[in-house]
Amino acid sequence: MIKTFKNLLFLLILLCIGACTTNNSNDEPNQPDQPRSENIVILHMNDMHATINNFPKIAAYINQVRENNDNVFLLSAGDLFSGNPVVDQYSEKGYPMIDLMNRLKFDASAIGNHEFDYGQDILNKRISQADFPFICANMDTKGANLNQPEAYITLKTKTDFPIIVLGLIETQTKIGDRYIPSTHPDKVEGIHFPYYKYTTGDYTELKKSNNLFVVLSHLGQGSDRTLADTYNEIDLIIGGHSHSVISSPYRQNNALICQAGSNGNYIGRIDIKIEDGLILSKTAKLIKVENLSETDSEIGSIVSEYNKNPVLDQVIAQNLAEFSNKDELGSLMTDAINWKLKTNIAFQNSGGIRSWLPVGDIKIGDVYELDPFNNEVIVFEMTASEIRSLINSANSGDLKVAGINYRYLGQGEIQLENYDGSLLDETKTYKVGLSSYIASAYTFNHSDAGQNSFIISADCLIDFLRYKGEINYAGVKRIFGESN
Repeated sequence: MIKTFKNLLFLLILLCIGACTTNNSNDEPNQPDQPRSENIVILHMNDMHATINNFPKIAAYINQVRENNDNVFLLSAGDLFSGNPVVDQYSEKGYPMIDLMNRLKFDASAIGNHEFDYGQDILNKRISQADFPFICANMDTKGANLNQPEAYITLKTKTDFPIIVLGLIETQTKIGDRYIPSTHPDKVEGIHFPYYKYTTGDYTELKKSNNLFVVLSHLGQGSDRTLADTYNEIDLIIGGHSHSVISSPYRQNNALICQAGSNGNYIGRIDIKIEDGLILSKTAKLIKVENLSETDSEIGSIVSEYNKNPVLDQVIAQNLAEFSNKDELGSLMTDAINWKLKTNIAFQNSGGIRSWLPVGDIKIGDVYELDPFNNEVIVFEMTASEIRSLINSANSGDLKVAGINYRYLGQGEIQLENYDGSLLDETKTYKVGLSSYIASAYTFNHSDAGQNSFIISADCLIDFLRYKGEINYAGVKRIFGESN
């Protein structure tokens, strides 16, 4: 009996101690949760234009950043193609570029104007090949062969913090009553491109207090500024198209505006600090790829294999003097059209002259870098008056020429001259060779519908250089005066 009483007493004491302990803990104030912080790194590139030789260094840098950070995203602001024949003339056009981007694990790409250069069917194939989405909000493909891209994607950090990424493309070329990106009009047939500024307004409601709203823009730096001024909701604009090297990214309104040059020469890095779902800071910088020392050996081997193309390495002529301007290059390119197609006059637009030919050996690959767009030559029968209409439809000096000189006299007047200085016969018609881009994108008077030669301008130049063996265009000038 006494033993039982002692046991009960012992249990009662334990219960009292437990109660006292519980009461004491309730008397203490609740400890606040520690703020939850997170760092985000966005790496970005733009306007790579099929340039792949820097990919081994780029890959090594990206791998290093990923090893040292939890939330790393890799974005492209468009113009992946057109500029390197290793990619552009590959059996499956553009394939090497997407293959390398897949290996680097890009998260998304905007669609740039040069994505259309291979045509819609090939672009569909490259989009299907990609392990990442192509995004564009101001593009409606219902009337075209191209599959409709998503307007935006949502990326998420390790803690599910959302990053909204909206894609936009420039529409700077006017064809009739429609605006299109700066590409061959036939390549975007059936596609409607709404004005980027109005389209963005349809998506700003996606911006919340606890997310990041990013525009992946292929608009150019000036339009990026306009966009930032228009919408407070934009946190970050990652730009392309203007090839701007923004070494010190700047704030416009609420947005940090960034762009990383072109041709894989720079990687942009943006560091964003988040705390409890709110953006505390945004900083950005550029990394110059040539200053990086480490390379990724696996990517290096793949790039080397792609670069093994004996056709592109064939030497076809010798250049005896350095080219100093596009007038000289354009004179060569148009001479080639006249020689190949037996036309009287030929024109080449400045925008289609994309690189320089080296002094010394000229290789087939050099020609495809100079003229990468695979534009066929269209031959028109034109009068002198119609030729003037063509020249006046372009910016001053834009159309390089062979077969004649032309001189701006002011007030829209243009004098057409033979090489000996005599005036062109106004009563005759002339065979005029134009790239299919000029024929489609420029508005000028012509009664003849034109005949497609089905020969691309680059092949005209390759054959001409083989025929000539040596060239020297130093000082060649065929355009005089300035329009006003």
